[in-house]
Amino acid sequence: MKGRARSEIFVICLEGIFDAIHIPELQQGAEEFVRNLSRYVFLTEIRRISSRDTVSRRFPGPLFSCYLDALPHGLARKDPDEASKAQELISSLIVELVNISPDIPPNEIKSTLYQLALRFSSLCLEDSWARKNAGCKGIRIMTELSNLGVRWISDRVVDIVRTLLHVLKDMPYDLPEEVELVTDVLSRVLRVSYADIQSAGDNSMAAKSTLLSLIGIFFAELQGQSPVVRQAAQECISLLSELTGLTVVELLLPHRERMLTAIYTKPLRALPFAVQIGMIESVRYCLSLDPPLPELNGKLLRLLHEALALADAEDTALIGRHNSRQASIEITKLR
Repeated sequence: MKGRARSEIFVICLEGIFDAIHIPELQQGAEEFVRNLSRYVFLTEIRRISSRDTVSRRFPGPLFSCYLDALPHGLARKDPDEASKAQELISSLIVELVNISPDIPPNEIKSTLYQLALRFSSLCLEDSWARKNAGCKGIRIMTELSNLGVRWISDRVVDIVRTLLHVLKDMPYDLPEEVELVTDVLSRVLRVSYADIQSAGDNSMAAKSTLLSLIGIFFAELQGQSPVVRQAAQECISLLSELTGLTVVELLLPHRERMLTAIYTKPLRALPFAVQIGMIESVRYCLSLDPPLPELNGKLLRLLHEALALADAEDTALIGRHNSRQASIEITKLR
């Protein structure tokens, strides 16, 4: 049998065992089997890494690759009780990996753990919402790990934040509980990363650059088309203000000219309704700060006059060539 076929059979079998965990009469045996198998896979991967060069550590071995392919099946459960049970099991398996043996150097465990974490992150970029959900839960598990898990979060906090915001942008509109999950993971990632920097006493240029990058990402999302993302960006900026002890205005000030210039140079009337709403909401937020972030100048006054003109315009004048029913909904949101 060819290697690829063997891998596919292994993945299917492991997925079947994850399913068996949720069958009462098979639960205990299935959990024990998964734990023993996971321990064997982790140890095999750690031994493989310790005997290879640095380049080979960047990629998982064949057995570990199959394990990573099957693992999301355990997290991507539609039933909340099953999802919670699977998350607890996988979390405990990862804790076992971190503490698998006192004789194994942390660096050799780190490579295996990071491959596992990168798999969680990549799940967030897949099309299926169930797999995005699994990825978010996996990242949350990493925030709960001390030492190596925290280090992975801190090293990749900017990429992780971008990934989680991508999940929010792709989220179906009828999943409020899932919005709460993603925003909770976002706040956990920021808290864990900042706590790690504080504990290390890191006031270096790299730490300041990371904070600057994060604020730049959230500032840009203040004018996004999704109200969920705009709200998440505001909450994250407030959280970073709380963590750093700086005011929101102090955090946003380095990005003010770049972000506001991008808003001022675009005539509102020429933009789609969702973009208009995002830009107006962004300016409203900036004006509500104490002190207001934008300076009172001709550009700001022109934008305010444009917003007032949109509010006073007749619906028929705003609809134009747009689909009338959809446009009416958007105009209601805009007003």
